[in-house]
Amino acid sequence: MLSKDRLINTFIDFVKISSLSLREKEFSSFLKNRLENLGLKVIEDNAGKTLGGNSGNLYAYLDGDGEPILISAHMDTVSPGENINPQIAGDYILSDGNTILGADDKAAISAIVEAIQTIKEKKERTKKIEFLFTIGEEIGLVGAKNIDPSLIKSKEGYVLDGEGDVGTLILRAPTHDRFYLNIYGKASHAGTSPEKGINAILLASDFLLNLSWGRIDDFTTANVGIIKGGRATNIVPDEVYLEGEFRSLDEDNLSSLWRRFEDNLIKLVKKGASYDLRKETLYRGFNIDEREKVVRRIVDVLNQMEKKINLTYTMGGSDANILNSYGIKTVNVGIGMENAHSKEERIKIENLYDTAVLIYNLIRG
Repeated sequence: MLSKDRLINTFIDFVKISSLSLREKEFSSFLKNRLENLGLKVIEDNAGKTLGGNSGNLYAYLDGDGEPILISAHMDTVSPGENINPQIAGDYILSDGNTILGADDKAAISAIVEAIQTIKEKKERTKKIEFLFTIGEEIGLVGAKNIDPSLIKSKEGYVLDGEGDVGTLILRAPTHDRFYLNIYGKASHAGTSPEKGINAILLASDFLLNLSWGRIDDFTTANVGIIKGGRATNIVPDEVYLEGEFRSLDEDNLSSLWRRFEDNLIKLVKKGASYDLRKETLYRGFNIDEREKVVRRIVDVLNQMEKKINLTYTMGGSDANILNSYGIKTVNVGIGMENAHSKEERIKIENLYDTAVLIYNLIRG
């Protein structure tokens, strides 16, 4: 079967190599060499050049039978992610408390490598598998947004980047929109002629208080996260900048939020204000029916592993959002990482090993 000790050593080796977003080259070169030594064809695209980074996305190909299946993980990590010193403490691998660990997402990459190595050693037949290792996931899924679709033939796939124990399958994720809003009033002297001014800060406050924020319902959230305005206490402020976001699993709910948002902007105009609004969709949501083949395939494997299956949703984004937007029906798979993006990040060794077993069983012919 798979080697737990080798898997742990591979994971420790991987997380020690820094790969901050758009600075993944050292790790991607190491991974490329490792995969090529296992007999896989590996291609690097030009996404790094497009994004101003030092590495592209990697595509690796395992020959086998049938229609290809995509398996994906991201190579980059968040900060503080340099000079990582992983520790084994009981059933867990964790950092020394000065950095993140990097299980997000190198636990998945380590498990993929162990599964491939085991299959090669046992000379087993496999399905035809395409592996995608992306850059820049942590800074807005930018690597996945800049893949070369011609290098992927799969119609179905799995992104190994979910929280929750092995057995967690994320079938729904939100559309994530962002707004960038300038509200303009009119400047005047706050002491001698305040009545001549139109206070943009007060307009913005009134605007925000007329909208709902936080958790709107079980599947919809709204947040304003940045406010900037004013130049001095003796000047009626003539401009305020707001930046925020909407997320929803329901497109109708998202449209409703935008309608109310823009209706309230029109009310500001009637008070003498003007505004400039820019809207951006960071990624589209997805919703995969549990009866789809891509779900049934992995559920069958998890049942064979006697794992508890949890079909769920997330309010966060992943490369699965982008791959689904390309028409590749993609499930985000839980790999058991805990406390991601923090110095308390850790992963249970059992989950690391089970992730490798899951991949091994997915790719066997």
